[in-house]
Amino acid sequence: MEQQKAREEARTSLERPIVELNLGNRATDALTKAGIATVGQVLALLEQGEASVLAIEGFGRKSLIDLKKALRNLGYQLPAAADEIAV
Repeated sequence: MEQQKAREEARTSLERPIVELNLGNRATDALTKAGIATVGQVLALLEQGEASVLAIEGFGRKSLIDLKKALRNLGYQLPAAADEIAV
């Protein structure tokens, strides 16, 4: 039981590199250039709403959709602000 719990916690580690999300080169490069290297940093940015992520140069709507899907598939809980529709 303890090993399983440890594996689950490692799976949703905030220190996981964004490269492991398999977003593609363009999206990953855009995040890296913006100084975002871990899932924890992405989630912190998503807490400010979608617009803050879309403001990153080279990171568009499709990349945001792929990002959110990858995070959910890995078991991360997205902040409520991440579901706001950016106009």
